[in-house]
Order: sequence, then C-alpha cells, then structure tokens
Amino acid sequence: MRKYIFLLTVTSCLLVAWAALAGQVQVFEPMAEGMSQRGLRDTARAQGFAQAVLEEANTMLGNKLPETRSALLKEYLLGHAEPYIQGYKVVSSQDYPEGLSLTMDVRVDRRTLRDSLGSMGLFATLGQPQAATVVWPGDLSDEELQALHHLINLTGIAPTEGGSPVFTLERGADKGTWKCHLSYDGREWLAVNTDMAAAWFTLWPRFFDQATVQAAQTGGETLTVSGWFSPDGVLEFDRVLHGWDGAVQNARLVTMDMQPSGAGATWAVSVVNRDRLEMLLNAFLPQRGLSFHLADATRD
Repeated sequence: MRKYIFLLTVTSCLLVAWAALAGQVQVFEPMAEGMSQRGLRDTARAQGFAQAVLEEANTMLGNKLPETRSALLKEYLLGHAEPYIQGYKVVSSQDYPEGLSLTMDVRVDRRTLRDSLGSMGLFATLGQPQAATVVWPGDLSDEELQALHHLINLTGIAPTEGGSPVFTLERGADKGTWKCHLSYDGREWLAVNTDMAAAWFTLWPRFFDQATVQAAQTGGETLTVSGWFSPDGVLEFDRVLHGWDGAVQNARLVTMDMQPSGAGATWAVSVVNRDRLEMLLNAFLPQRGLSFHLADATRD
C-alpha cells in the first residue's frame, strides 16, 4: 500500500511539473468542404503547435518582432513546428457544425527553438534588417513570388543590389524542386529541396550563425556577479540565466574567480531587453547576498 501511494505521489508530481513547463493554447479550426473529421483534428492540432511555438518565440524575442513578421512566422510554423514540440495533451475538444475548438497543453523544446531563431536571423535583424542581394528567376508564379517575399520579410532581409551575402533561387533539375545558393566572404553553399522555405532556412544559418560568433567575439555585454560561497552557486545561476529568454540570449560563462571571500563569475551576453534583465537581476541576486555589474563589453 505504501509503495502504491509513493508511486501515485511521484506520478502526480511529474504531471504537475510537466504542466508547469507546458503552455496552454486554444484554437478554432473551421470545417472546410470535403474535410474529414480526422483531417479537421490534424489541422487543428497543427494550428495549436504553431501557436504554442509562436508564443514561446515571441517571448524569446522580447515581444519585439513586428506584427507582420510575427504573422509570417506563424505561417511558416504551420508546416514546420513539430521539431520544437516535446509533447502535448488535449485538455478539451468540442465539435461544432462549423468546426472544431481545441485546447491543448503543449511543451516546447525551448533550447532548440532558441537556437533556431538565432540561425534564422530573427535575433540579428530585430534592430535593423540585413542587407543582401536576392536573385530569383523571372518565371515565378504570383504564388511562388509571394512565398519568396514572405521568407525575405520573415528573415529580415533588405534586398540590396550589390549587397553581400548573395542568395540565388533557381528551379531545380527535377520538377518541383528548388536549387538555392548562398555566397558570402568567398564561400558558397548549396541546398536543394521541394520546399522553398526548407531550402531557404537550410542556407541562411550558414551566414547568421557565423555572424553571431563574430559578434560574440567582438562585442556584446558582460555580466559580472560576485558573492557566492562556492562554485555550485555559479553553476546554478548559469542555469537560471539561460532561462531568461525574453531578457538575454547567448549567455556564455567566461570566467570563474575563486577568492577567500567567495566566488565570482563573468558571462558574455546578448541583451534582448535591458530593463527586463535588470529587473530580473535585482529580484534574484541581492536577496541572496550577491552583487552584479552589467557593462558594454566594448567599453568596459
């Protein structure tokens, strides 16, 4: 009997922990002509996944992504959200003559999503667009041209004649495929896919990931915290810092300094929302007897 109670308690705790990490979304999917009930549920679930990932993405981006780009991100996620879904649970489902209302708890893989947003260029282009040359064939249909412009606007690219990097879109040798090239700094990459968006986002990380590394080496900000009694506190705060997606990104522990008076550490960080970061730091550190200093790495 005690074993049963113990297992029940552990199971309950796991369910509570899962729910705390999941976000709840509610969607309504209208019934389309000729759509089966299964098709309706699959489409509604895909809408829920896209909405859950979009909400996490907007939080990570400090809610700074313009509405037009946010709408384009959701449009993209409708067909590309599943890699970011760790699990989901249907809370309620209600059929109506005109469609389906679905409420779900969805758990998003935040680390994978955060890395993808960086690779897609969404962090780098929050402040200003990235100039680039974009070349495409003259025989694109209106629908294909619209899809290309949606990708350009979502990524934050400002098409500029003679700009670098250079992205070239071509029709592939096989019917229905796209052949894409990206050239930058003397290097060139190739992607072929039947999905234009998949080909696009196969190549752009080659540029944005490299740009992120260069930015981390030459700029960014530093966060120095001191007052711990042991290195364990530093490592625990490192985990906390990585959870503050809406305030800070790309936090990297650079140094840890052990003194008789205690431990201190310095992180290289990319600040997304400085006011929010300072609020979180002031709420978390002083009450633990810790002090901090946040500075521009290029000046201090």
